[in-house]
Amino acid sequence: MKRFIPGSWVVLLLLQAGTCWAQTNWKTADTTLFNANDTAKIWRRGAVAISQQHDSPNRNMLLVTARYDTLLTRGAYIAINEPRFDLEDPDSTTVGLAATPTANYQGLIVNNFANYQAGMTFPDVHTSASEFNYLRGYPDTLGFRDGGRLAKAATLKLSASFGNNGRTHTTDTFDLINLRLFTSSTANNPAEITNFYGLHLEPFRGVNAAIIKNGWGIYIAPSELKNYFSGQVGIGTTVIAHALTVSAPHDPIQVSGIQYAAAHDDALLTIDPDGVIHKREMATVQRRFATTFGDTALSDSVDLYIHKGGDAYFELPHAAERAGRSWKIINIGSGVITLSESFCVGYESRRHILNDPQQYAHELFSDGTTYVSIK
Repeated sequence: MKRFIPGSWVVLLLLQAGTCWAQTNWKTADTTLFNANDTAKIWRRGAVAISQQHDSPNRNMLLVTARYDTLLTRGAYIAINEPRFDLEDPDSTTVGLAATPTANYQGLIVNNFANYQAGMTFPDVHTSASEFNYLRGYPDTLGFRDGGRLAKAATLKLSASFGNNGRTHTTDTFDLINLRLFTSSTANNPAEITNFYGLHLEPFRGVNAAIIKNGWGIYIAPSELKNYFSGQVGIGTTVIAHALTVSAPHDPIQVSGIQYAAAHDDALLTIDPDGVIHKREMATVQRRFATTFGDTALSDSVDLYIHKGGDAYFELPHAAERAGRSWKIINIGSGVITLSESFCVGYESRRHILNDPQQYAHELFSDGTTYVSIK
């Protein structure tokens, strides 16, 4: 029979406890894992919380939260190939340089392999590769204490820097935002996307969208930029049948800086001094006419002449100056109108318009060489 040594149970418990205390959920990389031959790497399975407020990941694989306590509070900071500015004499050896044209360097990659059971329909964007939320104006009861004023804020800010370092670095094409959609190359793929939007700004949600005093769906300030649309563009309509389809009840187009001229009475489209283009109905169009009582030189600003006087002489330019245009002359006066240029009526050449009921009206059209009566 073994002799009981006082305190041995305490030592045994301490040894067991020490074994437990040495355990950790972080593990060194196992060589059996794919591409894990560096034992300096560590990994873990399960959620992680790095937070000043929460002691659990709260259904997130990785939870990072921080309070405003410095001028540069960041929830996470990721940099690749960043120069060591803290060195006294920084040089390119402190930076990883791309060595091959197929080198792949991304600061952050987020993939969401979406898989859903049959019959599942999501009425809203409840799933995405990533989500960024900017929250402001919530009640104090939720912990908000917002009474400040921001000159500018953004939910997502993207920036790039191109400096002059004396080197001939060249970038053929640079996109501040590059959007791509990859579809299957398999023929007869039964999957489909009913509506696709490269950039979709949905209607505002809530009841007080009037808090926006000035809003632009797309605002591009640099005048040096050209804006290109390879497809059709619709304004005020989703039924787009032409390169540009504009649907508006009244005066949909304004062009500032366009040359303004007083509208003619027969114009279907007019431009006012502010550059607004207006349409007119045919019923409101008036012909430009003049009433004469004596000799007259015909003007380009008049389409119709009504003569109510005695004998008169009408001076016309040569037919070559009026090619493709016409004047209408009506003689309801007491005399005869004599023209400076002859005109053809059938095979006859005439220079007079009588006040006879059968031949008192003629529309003189120029084919570039001759005036011809077409009515």
